[in-house]
Amino acid sequence: MLTSSASTTVFRILFCALLATSVGQSVMLTTLPSMGRQANLSEFHIATIMSSSALIFAIGTNVWSKVAKHAGFKRILMVGLAGYSVGTFAFASAWMAGFSGIISGTNLFLALLISRSMQSTIMSATPPSAVGYAIAISSPQGRVSAISKVTSASNVGQIIGPAYAGLLVGFGLLAPLYSIVILTLMALTLVYLKLPILAPSAQQHAAQSVNTDTPSKTKSPYIFVGACVCVFCAMAMMQQTLGFFFIDFYNYTPVEAARQVGFAMMVSAAASLTAQFGWVQKGRVSKETMIMMALPLLGLAYLLLFLQASLFTLYIAMTLMGLGMGMAYPSLAAAATTYCTPSQQPSITGLITATTAMGYIVGPPLAASIYQYDIALPFATASALLAVTTCIIFITLQYLKKSGQNT
Repeated sequence: MLTSSASTTVFRILFCALLATSVGQSVMLTTLPSMGRQANLSEFHIATIMSSSALIFAIGTNVWSKVAKHAGFKRILMVGLAGYSVGTFAFASAWMAGFSGIISGTNLFLALLISRSMQSTIMSATPPSAVGYAIAISSPQGRVSAISKVTSASNVGQIIGPAYAGLLVGFGLLAPLYSIVILTLMALTLVYLKLPILAPSAQQHAAQSVNTDTPSKTKSPYIFVGACVCVFCAMAMMQQTLGFFFIDFYNYTPVEAARQVGFAMMVSAAASLTAQFGWVQKGRVSKETMIMMALPLLGLAYLLLFLQASLFTLYIAMTLMGLGMGMAYPSLAAAATTYCTPSQQPSITGLITATTAMGYIVGPPLAASIYQYDIALPFATASALLAVTTCIIFITLQYLKKSGQNT
Protein backbone atom coordinates (compact mmCIF):
# COMPACT_ATOMS: atom_id res chain seq x y z
CA MET A 1 0.00 0.00 0.00
CA LEU A 2 1.16 3.56 -0.72
CA THR A 3 1.53 6.24 1.93
CA SER A 4 -1.24 8.81 2.31
CA SER A 5 0.67 11.55 0.49
CA ALA A 6 1.73 9.16 -2.27
CA SER A 7 -1.86 7.98 -2.70
CA THR A 8 -3.03 11.58 -3.01
CA THR A 9 -0.45 12.19 -5.74
CA VAL A 10 -1.48 9.02 -7.56
CA PHE A 11 -5.16 9.94 -7.51
CA ARG A 12 -4.33 13.38 -8.91
CA ILE A 13 -2.31 11.87 -11.76
CA LEU A 14 -5.00 9.31 -12.56
CA PHE A 15 -7.55 12.11 -12.43
CA CYS A 16 -5.55 14.20 -14.92
CA ALA A 17 -5.11 11.23 -17.26
CA LEU A 18 -8.83 10.50 -17.35
CA LEU A 19 -9.63 14.22 -17.50
CA ALA A 20 -7.72 14.61 -20.76
CA THR A 21 -9.61 11.74 -22.39
CA SER A 22 -12.92 12.89 -20.88
CA VAL A 23 -12.50 16.37 -22.33
CA GLY A 24 -11.76 14.71 -25.67
CA GLN A 25 -14.88 12.53 -25.51
CA SER A 26 -17.01 15.48 -24.45
CA VAL A 27 -15.70 17.62 -27.30
CA MET A 28 -16.37 14.81 -29.77
CA LEU A 29 -19.93 14.18 -28.54
CA THR A 30 -20.68 17.92 -28.50
CA THR A 31 -19.57 18.52 -32.07
CA LEU A 32 -20.39 15.18 -33.74
CA PRO A 33 -24.04 15.89 -34.73
CA SER A 34 -23.06 19.28 -36.14
CA MET A 35 -20.11 17.81 -38.05
CA GLY A 36 -22.41 15.13 -39.41
CA ARG A 37 -24.90 17.67 -40.71
CA GLN A 38 -22.04 19.78 -42.13
CA ALA A 39 -20.72 16.74 -44.03
CA ASN A 40 -24.23 15.67 -45.14
CA LEU A 41 -24.18 12.47 -43.09
CA SER A 42 -27.43 11.14 -41.64
CA GLU A 43 -28.37 10.50 -38.02
CA PHE A 44 -27.94 6.80 -38.74
CA HIS A 45 -24.37 7.32 -39.98
CA ILE A 46 -23.44 9.18 -36.80
CA ALA A 47 -25.15 6.56 -34.62
CA THR A 48 -23.31 3.76 -36.43
CA ILE A 49 -19.94 5.43 -35.89
CA MET A 50 -20.70 5.85 -32.19
CA SER A 51 -22.10 2.37 -31.57
CA SER A 52 -19.45 0.51 -33.61
CA SER A 53 -16.57 2.22 -31.84
CA ALA A 54 -18.36 1.61 -28.52
CA LEU A 55 -18.59 -2.12 -29.25
CA ILE A 56 -14.84 -2.27 -29.91
CA PHE A 57 -14.21 -0.17 -26.79
CA ALA A 58 -16.31 -2.54 -24.65
CA ILE A 59 -14.41 -5.58 -25.89
CA GLY A 60 -11.10 -3.75 -25.53
CA THR A 61 -11.61 -2.73 -21.91
CA ASN A 62 -12.16 -6.35 -20.90
CA VAL A 63 -9.03 -7.45 -22.74
CA TRP A 64 -6.90 -4.57 -21.46
CA SER A 65 -8.13 -5.12 -17.88
CA LYS A 66 -6.62 -8.60 -17.88
CA VAL A 67 -3.47 -7.40 -19.65
CA ALA A 68 -2.99 -4.59 -17.12
CA LYS A 69 -3.03 -7.06 -14.24
CA HIS A 70 0.13 -8.70 -15.60
CA ALA A 71 1.81 -5.94 -17.63
CA GLY A 72 1.26 -3.20 -15.04
CA PHE A 73 -1.34 -0.46 -14.69
CA LYS A 74 1.09 2.36 -15.53
CA ARG A 75 2.34 0.78 -18.74
CA ILE A 76 -1.16 0.03 -20.06
CA LEU A 77 -2.39 3.50 -19.07
CA MET A 78 0.38 4.97 -21.21
CA VAL A 79 -0.61 2.72 -24.12
CA GLY A 80 -4.18 3.97 -23.85
CA LEU A 81 -3.21 7.64 -23.79
CA ALA A 82 -0.84 7.24 -26.73
CA GLY A 83 -3.56 5.45 -28.70
CA TYR A 84 -6.04 8.19 -27.89
CA SER A 85 -3.67 10.86 -29.20
CA VAL A 86 -2.91 9.11 -32.49
CA GLY A 87 -6.53 8.02 -32.97
CA THR A 88 -7.95 11.51 -32.39
CA PHE A 89 -5.56 12.93 -34.97
CA ALA A 90 -6.62 10.31 -37.53
CA PHE A 91 -10.35 10.80 -36.79
CA ALA A 92 -10.10 14.59 -37.12
CA SER A 93 -8.11 14.24 -40.34
CA ALA A 94 -10.84 12.05 -41.83
CA TRP A 95 -13.38 14.79 -41.08
CA MET A 96 -11.07 17.37 -42.65
CA ALA A 97 -10.89 15.28 -45.82
CA GLY A 98 -14.68 15.22 -45.89
CA PHE A 99 -15.11 18.95 -45.31
CA SER A 100 -12.58 19.78 -48.03
CA GLY A 101 -14.36 17.53 -50.55
CA ILE A 102 -11.52 15.03 -50.93
CA ILE A 103 -13.89 12.22 -49.92
CA SER A 104 -17.64 12.19 -49.40
CA GLY A 105 -20.65 9.97 -48.95
CA THR A 106 -19.91 6.30 -48.33
CA ASN A 107 -16.15 6.79 -48.56
CA LEU A 108 -16.23 9.46 -45.87
CA PHE A 109 -18.44 7.32 -43.67
CA LEU A 110 -16.07 4.35 -43.99
CA ALA A 111 -13.01 6.51 -43.29
CA LEU A 112 -14.62 7.88 -40.14
CA LEU A 113 -15.81 4.45 -39.05
CA ILE A 114 -12.39 2.83 -39.52
CA SER A 115 -10.39 5.63 -37.88
CA ARG A 116 -12.72 5.83 -34.88
CA SER A 117 -12.76 2.04 -34.47
CA MET A 118 -8.96 1.86 -34.56
CA GLN A 119 -8.82 4.62 -31.97
CA SER A 120 -11.23 2.73 -29.70
CA THR A 121 -9.12 -0.41 -29.91
CA ILE A 122 -6.18 1.28 -28.17
CA MET A 123 -7.78 4.01 -26.09
CA SER A 124 -9.90 1.36 -24.35
CA ALA A 125 -6.78 0.57 -22.30
CA THR A 126 -7.11 3.83 -20.35
CA PRO A 127 -10.20 3.35 -18.09
CA PRO A 128 -9.50 -0.19 -16.79
CA SER A 129 -5.87 0.62 -16.00
CA ALA A 130 -6.77 3.85 -14.18
CA VAL A 131 -9.69 2.33 -12.23
CA GLY A 132 -7.69 -0.85 -11.58
CA TYR A 133 -4.87 1.23 -10.13
CA ALA A 134 -7.33 3.11 -7.89
CA ILE A 135 -8.91 -0.12 -6.63
CA ALA A 136 -5.48 -1.63 -6.00
CA ILE A 137 -4.44 1.15 -3.61
CA SER A 138 -7.79 1.44 -1.78
CA SER A 139 -9.48 -0.55 0.97
CA PRO A 140 -12.98 -2.07 0.54
CA GLN A 141 -14.39 0.61 2.86
CA GLY A 142 -12.84 3.40 0.80
CA ARG A 143 -13.66 1.94 -2.60
CA VAL A 144 -16.66 4.16 -3.42
CA SER A 145 -14.58 7.24 -2.59
CA ALA A 146 -11.56 5.94 -4.53
CA ILE A 147 -13.58 5.18 -7.65
CA SER A 148 -15.35 8.54 -7.35
CA LYS A 149 -12.04 10.42 -7.08
CA VAL A 150 -10.90 8.93 -10.36
CA THR A 151 -14.17 8.87 -12.30
CA SER A 152 -15.11 12.41 -11.25
CA ALA A 153 -12.65 13.39 -13.98
CA SER A 154 -15.42 12.45 -16.40
CA ASN A 155 -17.71 15.06 -14.89
CA VAL A 156 -15.02 17.74 -14.87
CA GLY A 157 -14.29 16.86 -18.49
CA GLN A 158 -17.97 17.29 -19.36
CA ILE A 159 -17.84 20.77 -17.82
CA ILE A 160 -14.59 21.81 -19.48
CA GLY A 161 -15.12 20.00 -22.79
CA PRO A 162 -18.25 21.78 -24.05
CA ALA A 163 -16.93 25.20 -23.00
CA TYR A 164 -13.61 24.33 -24.60
CA ALA A 165 -15.37 23.25 -27.79
CA GLY A 166 -17.56 26.36 -27.74
CA LEU A 167 -14.51 28.61 -27.58
CA LEU A 168 -12.62 26.87 -30.38
CA VAL A 169 -15.52 26.01 -32.68
CA GLY A 170 -15.39 29.57 -33.98
CA PHE A 171 -12.08 28.64 -35.63
CA GLY A 172 -13.79 25.67 -37.30
CA LEU A 173 -15.63 22.54 -36.20
CA LEU A 174 -12.37 20.56 -36.23
CA ALA A 175 -10.26 22.95 -34.15
CA PRO A 176 -11.40 21.44 -30.81
CA LEU A 177 -10.65 17.87 -31.96
CA TYR A 178 -7.12 18.64 -33.13
CA SER A 179 -6.32 20.49 -29.91
CA ILE A 180 -7.30 17.42 -27.85
CA VAL A 181 -4.21 15.65 -29.21
CA ILE A 182 -2.05 18.13 -27.30
CA LEU A 183 -3.97 17.54 -24.04
CA THR A 184 -3.66 13.76 -24.18
CA LEU A 185 0.05 13.97 -25.02
CA MET A 186 0.52 16.20 -21.94
CA ALA A 187 -1.33 13.60 -19.83
CA LEU A 188 0.88 10.86 -21.27
CA THR A 189 3.99 12.80 -20.29
CA LEU A 190 2.67 13.34 -16.75
CA VAL A 191 1.95 9.62 -16.29
CA TYR A 192 5.36 8.65 -17.65
CA LEU A 193 7.26 11.03 -15.37
CA LYS A 194 5.23 11.02 -12.14
CA LEU A 195 3.07 7.91 -11.73
CA PRO A 196 4.82 5.25 -9.63
CA ILE A 197 4.94 1.65 -10.80
CA LEU A 198 3.02 -0.65 -8.45
CA ALA A 199 4.84 -3.70 -7.17
CA PRO A 200 3.21 -7.02 -8.19
CA SER A 201 2.05 -7.57 -4.62
CA ALA A 202 0.35 -4.18 -4.59
CA GLN A 203 -1.38 -4.93 -7.86
CA GLN A 204 -2.89 -8.02 -6.32
CA HIS A 205 -4.36 -5.96 -3.47
CA ALA A 206 -7.58 -5.32 -5.35
CA ALA A 207 -8.17 -9.02 -5.83
CA GLN A 208 -7.43 -9.78 -2.19
CA SER A 209 -9.55 -7.01 -0.65
CA VAL A 210 -12.98 -8.00 -1.93
CA ASN A 211 -15.71 -9.65 0.10
CA THR A 212 -14.30 -13.16 0.45
CA ASP A 213 -17.50 -14.38 2.09
CA THR A 214 -19.38 -14.01 -1.18
CA PRO A 215 -20.28 -17.35 -2.83
CA SER A 216 -17.82 -18.36 -5.53
CA LYS A 217 -20.42 -18.34 -8.30
CA THR A 218 -22.38 -15.24 -7.31
CA LYS A 219 -24.25 -13.47 -10.09
CA SER A 220 -24.86 -10.27 -8.11
CA PRO A 221 -21.90 -8.31 -9.57
CA TYR A 222 -23.22 -8.86 -13.08
CA ILE A 223 -26.60 -7.38 -12.13
CA PHE A 224 -24.88 -4.18 -11.01
CA VAL A 225 -22.81 -4.19 -14.20
CA GLY A 226 -26.03 -4.59 -16.20
CA ALA A 227 -27.60 -1.67 -14.34
CA CYS A 228 -24.58 0.44 -15.20
CA VAL A 229 -24.97 -0.49 -18.86
CA CYS A 230 -28.61 0.63 -18.75
CA VAL A 231 -27.63 3.93 -17.14
CA PHE A 232 -25.16 4.67 -19.93
CA CYS A 233 -27.49 3.35 -22.64
CA ALA A 234 -30.05 5.94 -21.54
CA MET A 235 -27.36 8.63 -21.49
CA ALA A 236 -26.18 7.61 -24.97
CA MET A 237 -29.73 7.91 -26.29
CA MET A 238 -29.93 11.40 -24.86
CA GLN A 239 -26.57 12.48 -26.30
CA GLN A 240 -27.37 11.00 -29.72
CA THR A 241 -30.69 12.85 -29.76
CA LEU A 242 -29.99 16.20 -28.10
CA GLY A 243 -27.94 17.82 -30.88
CA PHE A 244 -30.46 16.91 -33.57
CA PHE A 245 -33.30 17.91 -31.21
CA PHE A 246 -31.89 21.42 -30.90
CA ILE A 247 -31.68 21.66 -34.69
CA ASP A 248 -35.11 20.20 -35.48
CA PHE A 249 -37.20 21.41 -32.51
CA TYR A 250 -35.57 24.75 -31.62
CA ASN A 251 -34.41 25.47 -35.20
CA TYR A 252 -30.76 26.14 -34.33
CA THR A 253 -27.98 26.01 -36.91
CA PRO A 254 -25.44 23.17 -36.57
CA VAL A 255 -22.88 25.46 -34.89
CA GLU A 256 -25.50 26.97 -32.56
CA ALA A 257 -26.76 23.48 -31.72
CA ALA A 258 -23.23 22.36 -30.82
CA ARG A 259 -22.94 25.28 -28.42
CA GLN A 260 -26.35 24.60 -26.87
CA VAL A 261 -25.55 20.91 -26.41
CA GLY A 262 -22.27 21.92 -24.83
CA PHE A 263 -23.99 24.22 -22.36
CA ALA A 264 -26.62 21.61 -21.48
CA MET A 265 -23.90 19.02 -20.86
CA MET A 266 -21.99 21.54 -18.73
CA VAL A 267 -25.07 22.02 -16.54
CA SER A 268 -25.43 18.27 -16.11
CA ALA A 269 -21.73 17.74 -15.41
CA ALA A 270 -21.64 20.56 -12.85
CA ALA A 271 -24.53 18.94 -10.95
CA SER A 272 -22.80 15.56 -11.17
CA LEU A 273 -19.58 17.01 -9.82
CA THR A 274 -21.48 18.64 -6.98
CA ALA A 275 -22.96 15.27 -6.04
CA GLN A 276 -19.59 13.51 -6.13
CA PHE A 277 -17.61 16.13 -4.21
CA GLY A 278 -20.56 17.04 -1.98
CA TRP A 279 -21.35 13.62 -0.50
CA VAL A 280 -20.20 10.64 -2.59
CA GLN A 281 -16.50 11.06 -1.81
CA LYS A 282 -17.21 11.81 1.85
CA GLY A 283 -18.65 8.32 2.26
CA ARG A 284 -21.51 9.38 4.52
CA VAL A 285 -24.14 7.50 2.51
CA SER A 286 -23.94 3.79 1.76
CA LYS A 287 -23.56 2.67 -1.83
CA GLU A 288 -26.90 0.85 -1.64
CA THR A 289 -28.70 4.04 -0.57
CA MET A 290 -26.98 6.07 -3.28
CA ILE A 291 -28.01 3.56 -5.93
CA MET A 292 -31.67 3.75 -4.88
CA MET A 293 -31.51 7.55 -4.89
CA ALA A 294 -29.73 7.83 -8.24
CA LEU A 295 -31.76 5.51 -10.47
CA PRO A 296 -35.24 7.05 -9.84
CA LEU A 297 -33.70 10.51 -10.20
CA LEU A 298 -32.36 9.59 -13.62
CA GLY A 299 -35.71 8.18 -14.69
CA LEU A 300 -37.39 11.45 -13.68
CA ALA A 301 -34.80 13.49 -15.59
CA TYR A 302 -35.44 11.67 -18.86
CA LEU A 303 -39.19 11.94 -18.34
CA LEU A 304 -38.83 15.72 -18.02
CA LEU A 305 -36.79 15.81 -21.23
CA PHE A 306 -39.65 13.99 -22.96
CA LEU A 307 -42.26 16.41 -21.59
CA GLN A 308 -40.21 19.58 -22.10
CA ALA A 309 -41.70 22.59 -23.85
CA SER A 310 -38.98 25.11 -23.05
CA LEU A 311 -35.25 25.38 -22.47
CA PHE A 312 -35.89 26.01 -18.76
CA THR A 313 -37.45 22.56 -18.35
CA LEU A 314 -34.60 21.04 -20.36
CA TYR A 315 -31.98 22.50 -18.05
CA ILE A 316 -33.88 21.36 -14.94
CA ALA A 317 -33.87 17.86 -16.42
CA MET A 318 -30.15 18.07 -17.20
CA THR A 319 -29.46 19.16 -13.60
CA LEU A 320 -31.37 16.19 -12.17
CA MET A 321 -29.60 13.91 -14.62
CA GLY A 322 -26.23 15.19 -13.43
CA LEU A 323 -27.09 14.58 -9.78
CA GLY A 324 -28.21 11.05 -10.61
CA MET A 325 -25.13 10.24 -12.72
CA GLY A 326 -22.83 11.61 -10.01
CA MET A 327 -24.14 8.97 -7.61
CA ALA A 328 -24.99 6.13 -10.00
CA TYR A 329 -21.68 5.11 -11.54
CA PRO A 330 -19.39 5.13 -8.46
CA SER A 331 -21.97 3.39 -6.28
CA LEU A 332 -22.82 0.72 -8.88
CA ALA A 333 -19.12 0.19 -9.63
CA ALA A 334 -18.34 -0.14 -5.94
CA ALA A 335 -21.19 -2.61 -5.45
CA ALA A 336 -20.04 -4.73 -8.39
CA THR A 337 -16.41 -4.88 -7.21
CA THR A 338 -17.40 -5.45 -3.56
CA TYR A 339 -19.79 -8.35 -4.10
CA CYS A 340 -17.48 -10.24 -6.45
CA THR A 341 -14.97 -12.94 -5.52
CA PRO A 342 -11.18 -12.57 -5.90
CA SER A 343 -11.23 -14.69 -9.05
CA GLN A 344 -13.91 -12.44 -10.55
CA GLN A 345 -12.07 -9.19 -9.79
CA PRO A 346 -10.20 -8.65 -13.11
CA SER A 347 -13.27 -9.58 -15.14
CA ILE A 348 -15.64 -7.37 -13.14
CA THR A 349 -13.21 -4.43 -13.22
CA GLY A 350 -12.98 -4.77 -16.99
CA LEU A 351 -16.75 -5.03 -17.35
CA ILE A 352 -17.53 -2.09 -15.08
CA THR A 353 -15.13 0.18 -16.99
CA ALA A 354 -16.68 -1.04 -20.25
CA THR A 355 -20.24 -0.16 -19.25
CA THR A 356 -20.05 3.28 -20.86
CA ALA A 357 -19.10 1.71 -24.16
CA MET A 358 -21.69 -1.05 -23.78
CA GLY A 359 -24.38 1.57 -23.37
CA TYR A 360 -23.22 3.33 -26.50
CA ILE A 361 -23.44 0.12 -28.54
CA VAL A 362 -27.23 0.03 -28.25
CA GLY A 363 -28.20 3.59 -27.30
CA PRO A 364 -27.32 5.64 -30.42
CA PRO A 365 -28.78 3.33 -33.09
CA LEU A 366 -31.92 2.77 -31.02
CA ALA A 367 -32.32 6.52 -30.51
CA ALA A 368 -31.67 7.23 -34.20
CA SER A 369 -34.32 4.70 -35.21
CA ILE A 370 -37.14 5.91 -32.97
CA TYR A 371 -36.18 9.56 -33.57
CA GLN A 372 -37.69 9.16 -37.04
CA TYR A 373 -41.13 8.52 -35.49
CA ASP A 374 -41.02 11.20 -32.80
CA ILE A 375 -38.04 13.42 -32.01
CA ALA A 376 -38.78 13.24 -28.25
CA LEU A 377 -39.43 9.49 -28.13
CA PRO A 378 -35.79 8.56 -27.26
CA PHE A 379 -36.15 10.48 -23.99
CA ALA A 380 -39.31 8.55 -23.06
CA THR A 381 -37.62 5.25 -23.89
CA ALA A 382 -34.66 6.16 -21.67
CA SER A 383 -37.02 6.98 -18.80
CA ALA A 384 -38.80 3.62 -19.15
CA LEU A 385 -35.45 1.79 -19.22
CA LEU A 386 -34.39 3.43 -15.96
CA ALA A 387 -37.72 2.57 -14.32
CA VAL A 388 -37.24 -1.13 -15.11
CA THR A 389 -33.60 -0.99 -13.96
CA THR A 390 -34.65 0.57 -10.65
CA CYS A 391 -37.07 -2.28 -9.96
CA ILE A 392 -34.48 -4.97 -10.73
CA ILE A 393 -31.82 -3.37 -8.53
CA PHE A 394 -34.29 -2.91 -5.67
CA ILE A 395 -35.13 -6.64 -5.78
CA THR A 396 -31.41 -7.53 -5.93
CA LEU A 397 -30.52 -5.37 -2.94
CA GLN A 398 -33.37 -6.86 -0.92
CA TYR A 399 -32.10 -10.35 -1.75
CA LEU A 400 -28.55 -9.47 -0.74
CA LYS A 401 -29.78 -7.99 2.52
CA LYS A 402 -31.78 -11.08 3.40
CA SER A 403 -28.91 -13.40 2.50
CA GLY A 404 -26.51 -11.43 4.72
CA GLN A 405 -24.24 -10.25 1.90
CA ASN A 406 -24.83 -6.51 2.41
CA THR A 407 -21.62 -4.75 3.48
